[in-house]
Amino acid sequence: MNLPSLSPPSVIKHESSHFPDLASQLRSMRAALTVVRQGSTIRAAQAMHLSQPAVARSVLQLEEACRLPLFIRGARGMMPTALGNQLAARIETMLQHLESGAAEAQAASTLTARRSSLPHRFAEVVPPGHLRALLAIARCGSESLAAQEIGITQPSIHAALQGLEASLGMQLFYKLTFGTRLTPSGEALLRRVKLALAEIRDMESDISAWHGQIKGRVVVGVLPLSVGIFLPSAVDMLSASHPDIEISIVDGTYESLMQGLMSADIDVIAGALRAQVPGDEVQQLQMFDDDLVVVAPSNHESLQREQLTLRELLQWQWVTPLPNTPADSAMVKLFRSHGLEPPRSNLRASSPTMTLAFVLQTGRLALASRGQAMRDDHGGLLSILPVELPSTRRGIGLAIRAQGTASQNLELFIRACRQTMADMPR
Repeated sequence: MNLPSLSPPSVIKHESSHFPDLASQLRSMRAALTVVRQGSTIRAAQAMHLSQPAVARSVLQLEEACRLPLFIRGARGMMPTALGNQLAARIETMLQHLESGAAEAQAASTLTARRSSLPHRFAEVVPPGHLRALLAIARCGSESLAAQEIGITQPSIHAALQGLEASLGMQLFYKLTFGTRLTPSGEALLRRVKLALAEIRDMESDISAWHGQIKGRVVVGVLPLSVGIFLPSAVDMLSASHPDIEISIVDGTYESLMQGLMSADIDVIAGALRAQVPGDEVQQLQMFDDDLVVVAPSNHESLQREQLTLRELLQWQWVTPLPNTPADSAMVKLFRSHGLEPPRSNLRASSPTMTLAFVLQTGRLALASRGQAMRDDHGGLLSILPVELPSTRRGIGLAIRAQGTASQNLELFIRACRQTMADMPR
């Protein structure tokens, strides 16, 4: 099957397709959340130090952008609709990300702040244009290119960047001869702004669903081993049932994919689960267990032996896993538990496709997922060697961000993965 678009994380843009329509409604979102908390525009106005008509007008503007009612008005106040509650939860998470971004930027600053700035205050007042400028300068690396991307003048984007620094009282950007780069504080803020914008994208998907349209995107980061057992079928199932959901598949090292997950560049990582993850920020969902096997070409001389031991496997050349990957750790642990040093190789690969290509074309041995090796033996050209590899069983599944509520698109993807595994013969 043909998977949907493959793009490296670096080129996946964070701008929502409706950024000017919904993300520009930050003030209205803050007002709506306060009305949900306070129960009326009068009490919300008092809490926000605004006039009641201003709060009511902001709520109406958000409802007009959504084209759906978010509150039921009554004599005793305002009660949120189901969609109103749904959006309020996302708005709260979004504001938490902005508040955390301000706090983490301050913590990362190596300079004394010019003035005190409370993180929650930043989340309450930062203009959408300042956040848009931050995202653009991070992508483009120069004010002129960033201005072109978002359709404003270079002086305007310069003023927005200066305003962002002034609002936090710290340096967020380095002005260099070849462009503009983010300081550590700027990078800390950028990550949280991306996460906040991911909540806005999810709001748009929520609103589309209430209008009877399931659309949006899911970006899946893929680790090498075992995902071929379920991912293609799951993606095909989701694409067939919801053709307006765009699915992008990206690969990379665990570290790069986890960084992408934590910055909202990707939505989910599929592959071998880790024993240690950022517990408060990442949730792992186990789909099944898989173990490792040694594979070789079907005409390999090792297959002529009646019995094989790990020691005997050391006499042949290998394609070995990349260092510090689960497969590499399993190989090292396995051989050393038998008093042996693991195979030494001048050829390391993380891609199962390239690994098996080297096995078939060069006669080397390699580790592979049992499930994948059994499902794709390349027409009988690939064989599993009859040698036991105890303690190589690993959990295979998905890693998602733990904070907030998963988007409907991501929930549908997870459901497709689970259904694919349920439909597979045991």
